[in-house]
Amino acid sequence: MDMLSRLGVSSAHPGGFRATRRLLGQLPASDLRILEVGCGTGRTACYLAKQGYRVTALDQHPLMLEKARKRAAEEGLDGIEWVEGSVTALPFENETFDVVFAESVTLFAGLEPSIREYYRVLKPNGRLLDREMVLHEPMPEETYDEILDYFGIDKIASVDEWMECLRGAGFRCDRPQPEAFMSHEADVDESELQDLDLTTLFDPEVGMGLLKYTQLMLAQEQYFRACDFSAVKA
Repeated sequence: MDMLSRLGVSSAHPGGFRATRRLLGQLPASDLRILEVGCGTGRTACYLAKQGYRVTALDQHPLMLEKARKRAAEEGLDGIEWVEGSVTALPFENETFDVVFAESVTLFAGLEPSIREYYRVLKPNGRLLDREMVLHEPMPEETYDEILDYFGIDKIASVDEWMECLRGAGFRCDRPQPEAFMSHEADVDESELQDLDLTTLFDPEVGMGLLKYTQLMLAQEQYFRACDFSAVKA
């Protein structure tokens, strides 16, 4: 998180912002109150606000929120509520939001506690939209353990495990169609490059962190898939 915040990465998830726009295309053009968890530098929150939605954006990293507020100010958006807090202990009342939106957040925060919180803060018939990396097939145990250690998590869930968790929490959810996992985009949006603070690459800690990620993930892409989970609070 420190590395991503210092770099200013705006779309650190499979498929980049193109995948974000596609997933958000499921939303009706109406007056919805949307919570984005893990808002990062605020790109998606600002995009949603421009579409006329009432947006609350949460992140646990102060530097991410600082950059997000700066982005909103530069884009002339003053109606977004920025909140510092944890995905697994959302600082909101029950049944507050029409939509919870997440991308590559739930996996790293903790699948079951995050989904329970999403369910709690959603209104009846509210929707969860979540794009995540899933484990497609078993990988060598040593490599798997190294990846878990790098990300500081205890597992990477399969689609079946996601479905069990969502339905166990009370969501209705059709099984998504997994897509090829790409940990980077060959055709990156120009605006994503403009967001980056490339001077941080001179920091050895950041450079080594990126190198480690490349060595771990690019070599293991065949074991992963990306999925768009669309679930409704029953």
